Amino acid sequence: MAKFDHFNLIGPIYDWIFHRRNPNRLLEMVGLAAHHTLLDIGGGTGRVSSRFRAISPSIIVADPAMKMLKEARKKGLLSIIANSETLPFREQSFDRIIMVDTFHHVADHQLALDEIWRTLKPGGRLVIEEPNIHNLFAKFIAWGEKILFMRSKFFPPEAIVSMGAYKDAENIRLVTKNSIFWVMIDKCNRALE
Repeated sequence: MAKFDHFNLIGPIYDWIFHRRNPNRLLEMVGLAAHHTLLDIGGGTGRVSSRFRAISPSIIVADPAMKMLKEARKKGLLSIIANSETLPFREQSFDRIIMVDTFHHVADHQLALDEIWRTLKPGGRLVIEEPNIHNLFAKFIAWGEKILFMRSKFFPPEAIVSMGAYKDAENIRLVTKNSIFWVMIDKCNRALE
């Protein structure tokens, strides 16, 4: 059965439908500096990463939906068609990697986390923002995506932490606020012996 391409369909109107609430918490968690490179995986239209442009010009939006990326390009963001499971970047390419409202759409979660970790530089930080499936509102979102045949799979934050092979992680933090949670993982700034 062919998979329906929801995101290419709604790409031109995505930002109008899904407004980004206050981005300050995410901005603070990412800790982006002017010299950092940022990869926004599943960043679609760039609605999130466009908020980081005032801090660093080195931002790439990676998404499999071409029509979503067309909107990101209109915002002046560098974009590339890519799946999180097969990132077309060298090892240790990015100082910061974000996945906002994306992880539950990934086909192979373990492979995606391995690829993300491979492309994160030592001393880098991964921030994953997801709906908190323990929250009633997030359960409503999950139900809606199921009805739309989006094949989404939602995880609690602890599950995301446990499925990754973060052998050189320095800090792992979980933050929950209402219907959203964040997983923040810092990679050691040195090679493990």
